[in-house]
Amino acid sequence: MEEIVDAQGMACPAPVVKTREALQRGCREFEVLVDNPTARDNVTRFAASQGCNVEVSEEGGTFRLAIRKEGEAEEAPVETPASKSAARLEGKTVVVLSADVMGRGEEELGRILMKAFLNTLSECDNPPWSLVLFNRGVLLSVEGADTVPALSALAERGTKILVCGTCLDYFGLKKKAAVGTVSNMFEILETMLVASNSISI
Repeated sequence: MEEIVDAQGMACPAPVVKTREALQRGCREFEVLVDNPTARDNVTRFAASQGCNVEVSEEGGTFRLAIRKEGEAEEAPVETPASKSAARLEGKTVVVLSADVMGRGEEELGRILMKAFLNTLSECDNPPWSLVLFNRGVLLSVEGADTVPALSALAERGTKILVCGTCLDYFGLKKKAAVGTVSNMFEILETMLVASNSISI
């Protein structure tokens, strides 16, 4: 391996950023060390999106991700949120949910409104390209939430649902994620930057 990137103990999205930096430096075969499944999955997904093969092994709580860049060395540079944002994806709408209620005031009413909103969204003619859930918004996607069926319907229709992994960890709900992709701030930011429209609830 050309290089070992030690991202153990680093908070989201640092492991992904360190992986991106290695690719930007021209590394074509290297290892990334992480110490939790979320970082493992985030780095794996990012590397694959950049045309890399990833082999994962685990030893003593440490995940070793052997990353190999495929293709010729003179390929286009690694894409980043900043570079992608120059060419927004026309007709792509991202809906951002930062709470498990809709609006301010009565919480019970807010939960009723949020459920109705997601049910309606799942049935509309043009569902959003992506749905981003962070802070208390992640509670909409966990086991037992009455909003999971609507989110599942959206996912089945092609909506990319990104659920903040740091937020799930904060609430102790990582193992109860029921729908969507447990994501990281790098991927969330990238999604928000390239969308042509953004709606925050």
